[in-house]
Amino acid sequence: MRILMVGLMLLTLTTGCASSSDLDKSAERHIKSGDYYQSIGQHQAAREEYSEADKDFDQAGEVFSILIDLFNHFSKDD
Repeated sequence: MRILMVGLMLLTLTTGCASSSDLDKSAERHIKSGDYYQSIGQHQAAREEYSEADKDFDQAGEVFSILIDLFNHFSKDD
């Protein structure tokens, strides 16, 4: 079990992958930005923000990001 955790930690450090919760937060920020740009008439910028939000939501659902969330949850010293 320790080898698995150390391996996952090293993999995380080398790839720089974000956790699914971080990606969800980023997607929400992109949506808010897109809504703002839409409200001021910047439709192209709004589309770009919505596109980035879609990418973040897609990445948040991937197995590796979920594994990082699980690793972070179980590695906390409570």
